[in-house]
Amino acid sequence: MVTSIERWLLGVLGSPSHQRPFMRTRVWWTAIRRASQSTSRQRSSSDGRRARVDWARLMTGTDPTEKLWRDILTGQEPGLLRTRAIFNRIPSDPRCKMCASPFGGAGGALVRLLGHSRAPRNPMMCWACARDLKKHPGGAEIDLSVLFADVRGSTTVAEHMSATAYKNLLHRFYRLASEAITTHDGIVDKYLGDGVMALFIPAFAGEDHASRAVEAARALRQTLTAMPEPRLPVGIGVHSGTAFVGVVGAGDDSDFSALGDVVNVTARLGSSAAAGEVLISIATAEAARVPVETATRRQMELKGRSERLDTIAL
Repeated sequence: MVTSIERWLLGVLGSPSHQRPFMRTRVWWTAIRRASQSTSRQRSSSDGRRARVDWARLMTGTDPTEKLWRDILTGQEPGLLRTRAIFNRIPSDPRCKMCASPFGGAGGALVRLLGHSRAPRNPMMCWACARDLKKHPGGAEIDLSVLFADVRGSTTVAEHMSATAYKNLLHRFYRLASEAITTHDGIVDKYLGDGVMALFIPAFAGEDHASRAVEAARALRQTLTAMPEPRLPVGIGVHSGTAFVGVVGAGDDSDFSALGDVVNVTARLGSSAAAGEVLISIATAEAARVPVETATRRQMELKGRSERLDTIAL
């Protein structure tokens, strides 16, 4: 049986390779070559932009890097979108959170030959993207949505099982969270021991990023509820607002992430949500067009924040 991914890949060669399984590697190579060419063009374009940025900074005393990053983060830069579209059709998860090159399966083995292996200092990113971020640091303030999923009472859960069993349970949670997030066009920003942080930025999730984040939260809750015992108790928080998104850190420790009040608030929501509860801010609910009239509303005092936050529980 041919999957939708394979049908797309088969169209690359125009050959009925589903009748000849050994052809699949060749088909994947064609798709990978296209992704590699797209990535190369993107890097060449990036190098050219860097020269223009340096020239503009010299002549005007201003730094246009922020505009370039904003174009990338809001979907106005087609190179990254084209590369992600191609890599997303090559199996399989997990993937680089920037270019979506696969780390797993046969596709992951093939793209590693093109320099897209996991970055040694950042396992959430491929080596090629980590190198490019180091060469082109920067970022911009944009509107986005953030999701935090946090295991409730992880210390108690771990107390009643072996360390290996707890590790396996967490890895199952990570896998289910990653599937729910990436299916709804988010990117897993980081794993936080007993939690997951995800970003829904306009470039990948579209202008309706709040809806995609809420849908991902609901999908994750449904999947976790269907897990066999032992089942992890997880609370989920979602908030939308403006944050700095771009390169965080320096040198080999650089990462692509988000900083700002919206991230801090979402972390607080995730840690405040009860097991099996999705807690979203009113700002997210309105942006996602979630009916708030009949929802359970809650005003929350968040540690370290002077103003109360209006939320609803789903």
